[in-house]
Amino acid sequence: MKNLSRLALVVLACTGLLSGCGGGGGGGATTPTTPPPVDTPEPPTTLAGNIWHSFSDLGNPDGTFVLNPNTGVSTTVQAQKWGRPWPDGSRFVNNDYDSQGSSGESRLTVRKTDDKAVVFDQVVDGYVTGIAPSPQSGSQVLAYWGENTTASRSAVVWDFGTQKVLYATPPSRTPDAVGWMPDGSLLRAQPSGSLSKVVVGGAEQPVATVSWPESRLPQAVYVSPDGSKVLVQLAALRSTGSVSGVDLWMMDANGSNLKRFTNNGVIADAYWSPDSKFVAFTKDTGVVCTDTTCQGECSVWYAPATATDVVGVEGGTVARKFPAKRPDGSATDLRCPVLAWTR
Repeated sequence: MKNLSRLALVVLACTGLLSGCGGGGGGGATTPTTPPPVDTPEPPTTLAGNIWHSFSDLGNPDGTFVLNPNTGVSTTVQAQKWGRPWPDGSRFVNNDYDSQGSSGESRLTVRKTDDKAVVFDQVVDGYVTGIAPSPQSGSQVLAYWGENTTASRSAVVWDFGTQKVLYATPPSRTPDAVGWMPDGSLLRAQPSGSLSKVVVGGAEQPVATVSWPESRLPQAVYVSPDGSKVLVQLAALRSTGSVSGVDLWMMDANGSNLKRFTNNGVIADAYWSPDSKFVAFTKDTGVVCTDTTCQGECSVWYAPATATDVVGVEGGTVARKFPAKRPDGSATDLRCPVLAWTR
């Protein structure tokens, strides 16, 4: 269904409104010898939820899949890649961009996961990327929108039911980082360090002012499903504007106790486990750009949410990879792209 009004006009209108004890022996009796302790390996961690991904290699077809993070077995959702699910996994959205000269349009199609029935099918003007469905509403998504692939972008909340933009940040080459909170509100992090909570369609209230380390800029914020912690993805930029490094920092939801979570410089995305105990992240050497290119290799890791300075290297003890099984039964590790960690 063609959206009758241009999304650009709605975004601009929104931005205008926003501003043990040992025993003793006795009597000369022989003290029994205590056998030395035996090292017992810790049982493997049972991970909650499911990993949505579009990873394919030799023997793997293309598509969108749901992986059991403990067994590595994937089930197919659809033959098309990049289906981004709602946090409960009940439905997912595909985004197809059709370029038309200096502009274009994005077709957003929402389907139920069980029977693939179409729930919404809408076309909006401009380029839509970074779609994140709401944890509360089955008709709302958070995304970044620009008039085309190279234009400045705004973080927007689009409601399929009303076909309206309910929230938008001012367009920028380095747009504010906005993420969903468990109650369906938003957390907005600005380059200035301002942290605020936004009620979609309502008021915006300040939470804290944070001093970003090393003068970095927030690219994304990821709030834990229990609402207690926030991961902030921070990028360091060269004078030319290209990215020289990206890592994750962890803080409390009120902006306090900021600590470095990863220390590898090549973070592309992060995903909370549904029980808030682990964080999965993608390492992509392509995020560190030269002035001419951003090409690289991508891998997927996970670590306890309590960890600090996580690198993610082969043979490491903190970060691990998810197992993945191919259709022929052979084993490998899950690699990019990961789309979500759902309940």
